[in-house]
Amino acid sequence: MANFNFDNVSLSPKEVTELSKCIFETAFTNPELAQMHKIEEGIDMKSQILLFSSMGMQGLPANGTCTPQDSDAGIVATQKYWENNKVEVRIPYCKEDLPALLKAFGQKSNKYDVEASEEVKMLSSRLLEAIDETVLRLTWFGDKSAANVASGGTIANSVNKDYFKSVDGIWKQIFSGVTAGEIQRAVIAANTGTTYTAQELAAGEALTAMRKVYNQADSRLKNHPDAMFIVTQSVYDNFLDKLEDAGLNAVGQLAINDGVMTYRGRKIVVADFMDRIITSSLNNGTKYSYPNRIVFTVPSNIPVGTLDSGEFKELAIWYDKTDRKVYTENIFSLDAKVLEGYLISVAY
Repeated sequence: MANFNFDNVSLSPKEVTELSKCIFETAFTNPELAQMHKIEEGIDMKSQILLFSSMGMQGLPANGTCTPQDSDAGIVATQKYWENNKVEVRIPYCKEDLPALLKAFGQKSNKYDVEASEEVKMLSSRLLEAIDETVLRLTWFGDKSAANVASGGTIANSVNKDYFKSVDGIWKQIFSGVTAGEIQRAVIAANTGTTYTAQELAAGEALTAMRKVYNQADSRLKNHPDAMFIVTQSVYDNFLDKLEDAGLNAVGQLAINDGVMTYRGRKIVVADFMDRIITSSLNNGTKYSYPNRIVFTVPSNIPVGTLDSGEFKELAIWYDKTDRKVYTENIFSLDAKVLEGYLISVAY
């Protein structure tokens, strides 16, 4: 796909002459990465994460002798590893990509070095928005073994699976943890539907699922001060519908603390980027791959690792005389982890 596609634009004597008068599609407002995750910086190579269990049972009856009984500490150490996954983004741009008569970007000289031009500034701005989406997509849906539906995977056949393969993300780890019996899962019945319509939540189904997710959670998670729900927009909308049906004055106010929607006193983060990714990329043409999802956890249990989080907002821009193109590039490191199974409870 070309950087600029003007197939649907008519060039006329009275066309738009200033970039400031163009209307750009509004970027989605995503939750801040740090709102959902603890950010671990300085990950420049494969690095060990060492996990220690709680101490084993103590308290044997005194035997009344001069030979005391020793207790076993029973501490079990396990490990995981940060991976220094490199992700690269590069957009080449040549001024010839624009129609010669297009006036919105101003008049051009014969030079190809347009590093500070309006179109390159616009391209860079849009690219930073796209990188924000990229970090969230890989953090949650990354899968180094990603495959298209035709090859037995979940990525739509029309989507390049390589856009998912840089990182093994949160959902892949959740699925593995559920299979291994390490993570508690509640089934959302609507997800088993065989059509898009059949996968829509029934009235009150989100509240039922959130109740199950909370009730099945380990008490250490329930009582953790940073515990939060991360839900798809579909779940959140259904939850609000239930509150309205029950009467907002009676029920809704109980769910709002300091202007933040909560459930059982725990903040709800609406991850609508998940809905976009699932509907656009995780479908087989008939149904989606678990379109309704809930995660109950704490940010420190699903950390994101990187060399420097500032990399997500940095761009290198330069002109290459050999190619006669201006390049806009970003290279960043990224990894994500689910650390301890008892500190996460899910529904999908």
